[in-house]
Amino acid sequence: MDWDNRVVTLVPGKARGRLLGGNLCLMSHLVGTPYLPDLRGSILFLEDVEEAYYRVDRMLTQLWLSGALDGVAGVAFGKFTDCEPSPFFLQNRPLQDILAERFRELRIPAISGVMVGHIPDQATLPVGCQAELDADAGTLTLLEPGVV
Repeated sequence: MDWDNRVVTLVPGKARGRLLGGNLCLMSHLVGTPYLPDLRGSILFLEDVEEAYYRVDRMLTQLWLSGALDGVAGVAFGKFTDCEPSPFFLQNRPLQDILAERFRELRIPAISGVMVGHIPDQATLPVGCQAELDADAGTLTLLEPGVV
């Protein structure tokens, strides 16, 4: 399997909930507005494009400090296309470490590398559908049809 198309366990565990999420930048900009959905009990999926690692870290921190991540059941990170370390920081951490750090602290099962985001051949995740995240196995499974 191509290394770039491999799902990685960031925080082990299993969770069930409804799929909610989307672009990390847009989700973080909804904090403090009536438009950010209640994420409690959800399987949150996040992806982004053309962001420096420190900005990804800042956006995750904003979601965390705002309380938006309170009660999230699990997290599935999609692709972070063209996201790169900043040339202005001497100590850039790998993106996987940044993604894992916040959710390890919160003890929320998390995976990365799900084929969603600004990529060709992406999967479609039906927002609002019940799903199961098995971070140990690296799977995200729909528990109901995405359309009626």
